Parts: sequence; structure tokens; C-alpha cells
Amino acid sequence: MELTIQQRDFLRGLARTHGVADRKSSMPILSNVLLSAEAPERLRLSATDLYLGVTALAPASIQRGGSVAVAARTLFDIVKALPEGEITLRVGENQAVMLEQGKIKYKVPGLLGDDFPPLPNPGEVDFATLDAALVGELIGLTSYSMLSDDTRPHLAGALFEGDGKLVRMVTTDGHRLSKAEAKLDGELLNFSMLVPHKGVAELKRVIEDAKAEAKALSKSGEEVQAKVAVGVAAGNAFFRHGDLQLSVKLAEEQFPPYDKVIPQQHSKTIIAGRDKLIATLKRISLVASDKSGGVQLHIEPGVLRIVSQNPDVGEGTEELDVDYAGDNISIGFNARYLLDALNALSHDEVALELSGELDPGVLRPVGEGTSFVGVIMPMRI
Repeated sequence: MELTIQQRDFLRGLARTHGVADRKSSMPILSNVLLSAEAPERLRLSATDLYLGVTALAPASIQRGGSVAVAARTLFDIVKALPEGEITLRVGENQAVMLEQGKIKYKVPGLLGDDFPPLPNPGEVDFATLDAALVGELIGLTSYSMLSDDTRPHLAGALFEGDGKLVRMVTTDGHRLSKAEAKLDGELLNFSMLVPHKGVAELKRVIEDAKAEAKALSKSGEEVQAKVAVGVAAGNAFFRHGDLQLSVKLAEEQFPPYDKVIPQQHSKTIIAGRDKLIATLKRISLVASDKSGGVQLHIEPGVLRIVSQNPDVGEGTEELDVDYAGDNISIGFNARYLLDALNALSHDEVALELSGELDPGVLRPVGEGTSFVGVIMPMRI
């Protein structure tokens, strides 16, 4: 195998793939990136941890075809350190990989490309094309309530659904739940998949890559909307943007029936400024219990009073002017849970819907935009 490739193209391909390589695996080859010279002007880079798989293409001049697996982090660091310009890559005896650029030469060990595990192939599956920024917004609105504990895989991920003209993402950790959905202009393929948290994190990187590329093209005078294609096949989700493809092994567990968790009725609605509510919660939670993080909300017409009492630290109270004209109510919440939901939003005002002191609270944005519901279980304080 022998080829020449521009440093910026090689680095871009490695930046897209090297993070998926699993350096802690008991299978040493999984810490490598697979380089495959497949065509006269194309180098394919692939990495996997057996749950996630990423492939990217980079333009290159191929003198001799073949494949080799190289330590992903080492190769990324080397190429990143090289100046811009053409790099020559050759594979010699015992899969040794030689990298040359002018007077700079490296020789690093490689492994047989044939030993690298194959990545899932979507085959002839139909893909739905979505606005990348919209998918990124759904992730931003819901990722805070996604569990990262792999011992409970039914909660350690995001339910991603396409339903006619709606695209939806839902997450829960058992104490809170967030649901965000948006309408589309055209019809969408129906799909429903539980994407593990690692897959969501990698999808976010694909989204950022798509947005950055679209922004760069727009600066050159060409108006481009970032897009990402979504498909499902054989227990895997596939996400594509340009020459980049991410495959994610889907969780087989059943996601909780979220519609049963979201209260369908409420008797009290409090409307407050989001920024002021965030600032108050941050201040009063400074004296909240480290263990529970609980604060009390005392609500009466026109006023929301937030109280925290901790015998070891002290107590704090602050009042906010709010839009509310109902009966008095007091309810306790974990301050961090409230803050996480509020910080995910960007609206000026939010509505807090309540029924009783033992019923879940619901946060919604006030105004136009992506539909969002944040459910938070109350706590006794």
C-alpha cells in the first residue's frame, strides 16, 4: 500500500474517526484506525468499538492499493503535528507504516487490515434526510435527562422517533423526563429507535461537522443547509453526512412509556422569566443539602418564593415576581433538575405547570419554536 495525501485532508479524516477507537478494549485491534486505499483517488478511514462505527473518505493519490490498521491516537497526533503539505504513506514489511513529509520521517507499527472487524452495512435501506441543526437542537433539549449508567440500558440513551411530519427525541433517568419534537415541511419515514448515550454523543459530533461545513460553504457565497440522513437496518442506526457515516448498535431494551409519565392535566400555571429564575435557583441552592439538593417553592398570586434550609450550612430565601393568580401551593424539587431543564432552553419565559405537592411538575417554554416538555418529580423536604 502506497499513497500521497494532503495533511489537512488526512487530519480531517482522522479527526472524524479516531475518537471512536477503543483504547481500553481487550481486543488490541480496536484501538486502531483502518486505512483502506480503495480507489485511485480515495482513502477510506474506519474505526469501531463494536458498538459504534465511523467511516470517512479523504481524497488521496493511490499508487498501490491495500489496507492497514494503525494505532488511532498515535497516527492522529503525528498528522496533527505535521505542517500543511503532501504526506507520503507506505506500508512495508511486517505491516510497518512509513510516513514522510520532506525531511520528516516516521515509522510506526501496523496490523493486517484483514484482521479489522467489519463495520455494519446499511445495504439498500431507505434514509430520511433531516435538518442537521434541528437534530442538534433536539439533542441539546433532551440530553441532560439521559442516564449514562450502562447497567440500565433502557434509560441510558435517547428514544429517537420519526412520525409522519414530526421528529421527536425523548430521554429519562427515572427522576425527570424531557421530550422535544418539531414539525417538518414534508413527510418523514416512520422510525423508532433507542440510541445509546455514546451514540448520541457521536451523533452530536456528526451534527457539528455538518453545520461547520455548511457554514464554511455559506461564507464562500453558496447558501447551504446542513443535512443528516437517518436510516435503520438490522439492529443498527445509520447517520450520514457527505462522506461520513456513523453506525450505532441500538439498545434492544424497551424505553419506558413516556406518554404515561407526562401529566395530561394541571390546575396551576406559573409563568416566570427564565434568566431570573435560573439566577435565583443558583443563589438559593448554595445552601441546599449536598445530598438532596432540594429547594422549596412557595407560590402565591404574583409571587414565587424559593427557600432552602440546611442546618449544617444555613438557609436562603428569595422572591420572584411571576404571572400567577391561583391558589397557594408549596412543592419541593431538586434544584439541579430544575436548572438543567431551564438551561437547555433559550426562551425568555417559561411556564411551570403544577397540580399538587406530590404530583410531577412540568416545564414548558413560552413562545414559538421546537415543542418541549420537561417533567420533574417532586421531593419531600
